[in-house]
Formats: sequence, C-alpha cells, structure tokens
Amino acid sequence: MRNEISHGEFAEFAKRAYMEVAYEHFSIPGRKTTYSRVAILTGLNRKEIVRLTQQSASEIQPRKGTTNRALRVVTGWLNDPEFLDKEKQPKILPIKGASASFNALAIRYSGDITARAILEELKRIGVAKITAEKDLVQLLSCGYIPHDDKPEQIDIMSISAADLLETAAHNIEHEKEELRFQRQLIHRDVPESIVKEFKVYSHHESSALLSDLNQWLIQRMSQSPGDSEDSVKRLGVGIYYFEEHGKAEVDKSETLKSKE
Repeated sequence: MRNEISHGEFAEFAKRAYMEVAYEHFSIPGRKTTYSRVAILTGLNRKEIVRLTQQSASEIQPRKGTTNRALRVVTGWLNDPEFLDKEKQPKILPIKGASASFNALAIRYSGDITARAILEELKRIGVAKITAEKDLVQLLSCGYIPHDDKPEQIDIMSISAADLLETAAHNIEHEKEELRFQRQLIHRDVPESIVKEFKVYSHHESSALLSDLNQWLIQRMSQSPGDSEDSVKRLGVGIYYFEEHGKAEVDKSETLKSKE
C-alpha cells in the first residue's frame, strides 16, 4: 500500500506467478501443457489462463539496460583489484584515464552503455557521487543499493524475498544431507540502549562477512574457471537485521464498530 500497489495489481501478479510456475515446473515430459491442465493445477479458470498467456508476452517489459549495466559496474568496482586500494576497498576514481578510472571501469563492465550514462544513473539512485574535488567519483555503498529509486528498491526486495522463500521451501522438501543454511538470531525484551549498539555492530560484522565471502568466491573462481555448461546460475548468502516493537493488542471487533 505504501508503494501504491492495489489488491487488484497484487492479485494479477499472483495469478501470473502461479501460471508461470505451472508451465515451468509441472509440465509432463513429452506432452504439451494445455490451458486446462494449468487451470487444474493453479485453481484459476481456463479463460484466465488464456488471457494471462496471451498478455504476458506483450506486457512484461525488460529491465532498463542502464540499470543492469550499472549493477555490473558497481560489482566490478567492488571486486576488480584494479579499482581497489590496499585494504581492498573501492578507490575514489578519476573520471578519465586509460586505467584505474571510472571510464576504464565502465568500458570493462558496462558493455555498450557510455560511462557518462552509467555515472548519471549511479548518481541518480544515490550509489555514487562526484567529490568536492572535481573529476573524481566516489562509491557510496558497499553494494548496489539504490537509495533514491523506489522501483529499484522494490525490485531488490522481491529478489531477496524470493531467494529466502526458495531456500525455506528447499529445506522443507529435502532430506538433512541436502539442507541449505538458514538461521536466525532472536532475543526478546532487549533494552533500547543495547538495541542501538547491536544494530551498528551487526551491520559492521555482517558487511565484513559478506565482503570476506565475496573475496573468497572471486579468488576461487579465478583459480578454477571450470566448465560454463556445468556452472550454477546463481548462488549467494543473505543476512538481514530485524526489529519488532511491542504494541498493545487491538480488539478488531471494537475497531470495526467504531468505524461504522
């Protein structure tokens, strides 16, 4: 609701998700998946399946090329030794230059998108800035965190939620030997003074752990490139902080009565 997504829009997303999963994961090998079968699997009626199938190809818009390339540039900035200092932190880069510059970074990781367009996109979403000294660019985030772009934030939220749910579903469906790491640290009734301290401490330690895991993976991948045909498409680790503040219980019946 905060992001102006109505119930109707959410219901449409859910219908599409059910339909796409039915086609992708519940088809019978060697047989065509019919509208009727998808309707039975999803609980949607056949007319809805026909409508969603016909509309999905024309309505789903590809993500902006600049956004995809901006993410790749930030990833390169965080991982490529040429753009890191002695402490393996991203350097403040001069805009121009044949090497160790923002132009060089963009040429290496942005494909056919110009360095200027990438820089404008990173500035727009609050990931990078031009420093007080002109012609120098500073990375403001330890990852691709679009502070000033709501649609991009929602996109990242959807990816993170999907990854967590996929891991939870995997752990429900598989035996102990195949389980994936899924843990939470939970304490109750924590004093406010400790909450503030722990929030800062957990942020620092979590960032350090993710950075260490990232560097380990990059080093191992450079040593063992392997066969692309046998590679895993995506893998990673997610860590998140949460707070739940106590609230008085509300009598819903009384609340409803007061609004009538």
